[in-house]
Amino acid sequence: MWYLAVVISIFPCLISGLDQNSLNFGIEYLRYRDLKFVCLLTCEKDISWALQFSKSSSRFMMAVSGAFIDDSMSDFERVENCLQRKLYPVGVLIDSGCGKTEEVMYFASQNMWLDGNHKWVLINDDGSETERYGDVDNNTVMFDNDKNSSIMDTGIMEVLSNLNISVDADIVVAERDNSNYILYDIFNYGKIQGGNLNVHEVGSWGPHNGFNLDINLNGYKYYRRWDFQDITMRMILVAQPAPRHFDLESLTKPTPVPGVAVITQISTAVLYDVAKMHNFRFTPTITDRWIGEYEKNSSKVVTNALYFREQDISPTIRRLKAVQEHNDVLNSPLTAIETRYYYRIPTKGPGKYENQFLRPLTPTAWWAVIAVSTLCAFLLLLSAMSEQRPSSLQYAVFSVVASICQQFFEDIDDGGTKRISTARKVTILVTGLSCVLLYNYYTSSVVSWLLNGPPPSINSLKELLDSPLELIFEDIGYTRSWLQNPLYYYNKRNALMEDELRKKKVLNKKKNAPLLVNLVEGIEMVQRGGFAYHTEVNSANALISKTFTQDELCELGSLQSMEKTLLYPVLQKYSPFREFMNWSIKRLTEQGIVSCIQLRRSSFEVKCEGSSPRALALGGAAPAFILLAGGYFFATVIMLIERYVYKMKHSHVILK
Repeated sequence: MWYLAVVISIFPCLISGLDQNSLNFGIEYLRYRDLKFVCLLTCEKDISWALQFSKSSSRFMMAVSGAFIDDSMSDFERVENCLQRKLYPVGVLIDSGCGKTEEVMYFASQNMWLDGNHKWVLINDDGSETERYGDVDNNTVMFDNDKNSSIMDTGIMEVLSNLNISVDADIVVAERDNSNYILYDIFNYGKIQGGNLNVHEVGSWGPHNGFNLDINLNGYKYYRRWDFQDITMRMILVAQPAPRHFDLESLTKPTPVPGVAVITQISTAVLYDVAKMHNFRFTPTITDRWIGEYEKNSSKVVTNALYFREQDISPTIRRLKAVQEHNDVLNSPLTAIETRYYYRIPTKGPGKYENQFLRPLTPTAWWAVIAVSTLCAFLLLLSAMSEQRPSSLQYAVFSVVASICQQFFEDIDDGGTKRISTARKVTILVTGLSCVLLYNYYTSSVVSWLLNGPPPSINSLKELLDSPLELIFEDIGYTRSWLQNPLYYYNKRNALMEDELRKKKVLNKKKNAPLLVNLVEGIEMVQRGGFAYHTEVNSANALISKTFTQDELCELGSLQSMEKTLLYPVLQKYSPFREFMNWSIKRLTEQGIVSCIQLRRSSFEVKCEGSSPRALALGGAAPAFILLAGGYFFATVIMLIERYVYKMKHSHVILK
């Protein structure tokens, strides 16, 4: 191969097949498209032309790789290496007169390389070579004017009309006209979706005048490809149960549709506006869940239907790692989801243990109370000792305790003491006043907590697991995924508790116990009490606000399951509609249409208005009863000790 390069460098005129005009056109076109990586697909007879092309393109910092696509080609390995998908655009220059051109084009179509990342230019120098493909069906090709009909005489059009070309295609056919080339822009709004091949003459190129173009091929192509000519895109939706007669337009209205989540309605309404704006339609397919297995024989769900290219788009999905690996998730979120367990607070049973009797004061304040009490007891001890009172320690300690409890303690009559201390009286007065203030602060705090505090609620999945509430779930796609797929979680951070919840509260339910219920029935069961219902927040708030009374709202509790998560439309992997959909949704977002649709279908959080006195359950009052029981026990022990001491003293008297 190296010696040919030497020969070409010495004798550049030795060029067969494609001529100097086609070489100059190819170089100028790739420079015009600002392409730095080129895949060159030519015949083996044009090896000298290919070498000269590589040498010329290197002066413009272009990297060229290539393959021969005539009868000498045994497989597509080199073609695949040349065309494989890269992060940067690749220019593809192909000689349409080679023997394997048709097979290479079909190979590229099967691998979805006729996309926006590959800038194709097909040089058609020899019309007699391409006539072997026969005539093209005029019903499958659309022209922008009568001038384009001349290209119908070339067989390359029959090949292009049968390829899986879509709206993102960047294909230019260069038709030889003496020393000039006439350029045609080739695309389809969707071959699989029933679109026609569109052919637009965009200008010409001449060896002396260069390009004379009617449009800017480097401009944003979707402004030129606005009208999708009423093609039909396949949309897969989640609805449970699946309706017999499903009208997609009903999802665009603000009224709820039975079996369809609000999140699906919001996203579908946005996509429906895009479809109306660009003149295409959706044909719906209904399934029961979003996430499933990526196996050919597995149940059809949203993700695998898109993965196997049976569907084109779905309006909403969570951006999970597995989804992004197998599908294309759009950049702009259209809605969000948050799920909760709704329940009425149980009024039976002991209730949850709450030590609210220590909360009115901070630990620092409690330590200060202990320090002041100790100081007062010490001063009373000194005063009692100076008065020579019997049981001075007992008097000092119990006087302080009595003051804290708003009581009075006196062990003997003051008339029986030899000396009355003023310090003792002042200390008792100061201690009493301090305890009165402390008692007022303490009791007012406890009472305000009982009157204004929220009712006891379940604050974690662990507490929900330990509660007597029976779990029921909304019959919707993400619930079915959670029940059927052990690796699917509402919240990954709660994976262990969700596994335990599934095992203990769901999978071991009694035979006829309810599990999956619709939204209306689930909220009614919550209203009756004894159930915790898992559902989406937006739908639940809308229904609860219509059916619950104020008293019932004050007894309503909720526990977050799936934190607020953005949801995105999802397409096939490497979908030809990805860039178009991202662009269209971004425009609707900037115009405020997306936020308007979201607000029309959103509901506000329902809250208990005002407050009602709180019934203190046994669990909440447990510290008081524990303290009372401890006091009785301690008093009993003291009584037994006193009886024992008294008995021992009097036994000595009897013996004497």
